[in-house]
Amino acid sequence: MNDDKRFYTFVFAPTAKSPLRKFNIHHKVLYAILGFAAVGMLTVVYGAYRLAHHAVVVAKLNLLENENRLLKEENQEVNNKKELLLSRLAALDSTQRKLAESSGISRQTDLSGSIGQGGPDGDADLSEIERATALLEAELRQIKDVFDKDQVKLSSTPKGWPVRGYITDGFGMRRNPFGGGGTEMHSGLDIATNHGTAIEATADGIVIFAGVYAGYGNVVVIDHGYGITTRFGHMSQIEVTVGQHVTRGKLLGAVGSTGRSTAPHCHYEVRLHDRPVNPLNYLSVGRS
Repeated sequence: MNDDKRFYTFVFAPTAKSPLRKFNIHHKVLYAILGFAAVGMLTVVYGAYRLAHHAVVVAKLNLLENENRLLKEENQEVNNKKELLLSRLAALDSTQRKLAESSGISRQTDLSGSIGQGGPDGDADLSEIERATALLEAELRQIKDVFDKDQVKLSSTPKGWPVRGYITDGFGMRRNPFGGGGTEMHSGLDIATNHGTAIEATADGIVIFAGVYAGYGNVVVIDHGYGITTRFGHMSQIEVTVGQHVTRGKLLGAVGSTGRSTAPHCHYEVRLHDRPVNPLNYLSVGRS
């Protein structure tokens, strides 16, 4: 077997003035050194790659954890808002139930069963909450319409005294106050007071007549809707005009003795579908 005697000779000088030095390295030893160096380099590169890959994985994991935490917080916030909204809907539903009862409205749907559920299988979703909200809003509009109509009717219904004074003649049959005997139908109340005392509207309405009319003398007639009208006769002066909208308490004129009258007073009538009714049914007690 031939002995391989190949060597590599390396010549170097430690300094510029030093003598040259050389040494010989067997080629197998050199190859071994280069092999170990290559393996070491590959190991370092692979280690660096693994470290970089691990860093990327950790960064992605941290990002996912942050996103998961944010989603949990958002989900908790949504759940809290949903619970708050459900509690408000329940309170509103209870309030509107009472309003519906007082206004005589028949509720189409009872929402208490659907908006008061709980548990993982019974939570109302957003669409259910939106449906409940829409139903409550529709019902609230209906209740408001009823209350508005009732309010208009109440404000248009005669109430109270048109003038401060005392009743000298009531509604119904009476003796002829101008002599000559006999009886006649008195279609209102005569409220005596001082000449010039203010006469006020007893309800909201529209003035449909303001002027002189037969035995009423100076008279104001107000249409309140719902078939109701009021008349104020024997005025000394009139402060409103035809077509004017008046509200309860509005000054209409002053007490006088015009027309078929024996002394200063206000002749007050309430008519339902143009038929006289007793004004005493519309007077509030306690005012004189």
